[in-house]
Amino acid sequence: MEDVQPVQACMEDVQPVQACMEYEQPVQGCMEYEQPMEYVPLQAIGEQKNMHPQQFPKQSKKIMDQSHEVSLDINELANSLTEWLKIEKAPSPECCIYRVPERSRKLHRKAFTPRVVSIGPFHHGKENLKAMEDQKKTYLQQFLEEYKLSVENLFNIIKENETKLRDCYAEAIDLTSNEFATMIVLDAVFIIMVLLKLKYRRLVFRNGRSDRIFYRPFMLHNVVFDMLLLENQLPFFILEKLFELSSVAANPDNCTLIELTFGLLKVSWSGWVKEDSWKTINCCGFLRCQWAGWVKEDSWKAIDISGVLHFVDFLRKCQQPPALCPRPEETAFSRAPTATELHQYGVKFRNPERSLLFGIRFRKGILEIPQLQIDEGTESLLRNLLAFEEYHHRIEDTFVNDYISFIGCLVRAPNDVEVLSRKWKSKNMLNSYEVVSNLLDSHDHDNIVVTTNSFLWGVCEDLNLHCRRRRDSKLMALKAALKQMFVNNP
Repeated sequence: MEDVQPVQACMEDVQPVQACMEYEQPVQGCMEYEQPMEYVPLQAIGEQKNMHPQQFPKQSKKIMDQSHEVSLDINELANSLTEWLKIEKAPSPECCIYRVPERSRKLHRKAFTPRVVSIGPFHHGKENLKAMEDQKKTYLQQFLEEYKLSVENLFNIIKENETKLRDCYAEAIDLTSNEFATMIVLDAVFIIMVLLKLKYRRLVFRNGRSDRIFYRPFMLHNVVFDMLLLENQLPFFILEKLFELSSVAANPDNCTLIELTFGLLKVSWSGWVKEDSWKTINCCGFLRCQWAGWVKEDSWKAIDISGVLHFVDFLRKCQQPPALCPRPEETAFSRAPTATELHQYGVKFRNPERSLLFGIRFRKGILEIPQLQIDEGTESLLRNLLAFEEYHHRIEDTFVNDYISFIGCLVRAPNDVEVLSRKWKSKNMLNSYEVVSNLLDSHDHDNIVVTTNSFLWGVCEDLNLHCRRRRDSKLMALKAALKQMFVNNP
């Protein structure tokens, strides 16, 4: 029993600790390894209302300090947000030039990135594009000398329209007023001179081989490529205002800016710019060379020049599909059969050789699809048009996306491309399944559908109805054959 006594003694030592738990104020020394703390009974707080601040319990002071810190944090956040709002601008109705979505840029950087020249603020000052800045200054000097203008004439126009110009861009532009005006003048005159030199060769020969664009192999091709990127745009209205200062615009016998624009695209993209499209848009010439199959010859008369936002918007307007047929009031989804399935059900494919690329029709068992030759330039154009539609147009007005979705329905496997290629006696519309697959990789092949908002909704419905009828007809014929065989062989 004597051995137990130390244990009892230990228990006696613990008693004060147990006593501590019964009170809100601990006994000093109960926990020697921690810093002693003072607790105030709740009922005592009411008795201390009239105490001097210096007499407040330590815990109350701690709470006040924490509240003060929270207040400082909120003030800091508020100030930070206020500064951010000063930098970021609210969307403007004038906004029409956007940065490409990052997800698209990561997959296809080359399709959205300028090769040799920056136009506008988004790529301004990049090291790999600075070599063309000297050519811009040379073109500015030529423009001023050729049309007897002064730099002040150009800067006055930019200054008068600076707010509207800045509002055309989706991001705030971190340039001073003078820096911004200088950039716009150089870039705008550069574009105008490229258009004029294509039309009037004397402007090229006058400077001999010092012109690094027109005397360099493939340089003009790269310049035109860069001028058709969504992030590399100037608002069309400012090009028109500066062009009006020249004697070319003053002479009614000479071309307008929209005709010059068409001329360039016609030469550069002959598969895109059609002979009858530039007269329906009131703004073409530069697009004629490179996009001749895209822009129709008569399109410039159909669209008022005031409605053209920039070159990418102009190209999109060149292929505006015909008026839509009445659509269901409720949104629905459809998917066109594949090219292989259509062939199995007797559908014939025909190239109508019409100027409108999106002029797709299905009549009397014949599917008419104008040919599209896909190459590096076509892929870049379509990707930039898709990005523009994503940011700028409502879902019921995204006909480029509708077209890509429809082609995606037709082409879901390599044999679908083979069917289309074999059925056309002329050049293939699509070079290979791999090219088409790469073009459609922003869509989910298994989930490509056409909605009632699409201008191709009626075509999809007619194709499905045709296949359904042919399938039902085959089943009925099979049933009749089986029934006859059963009767003949009971």
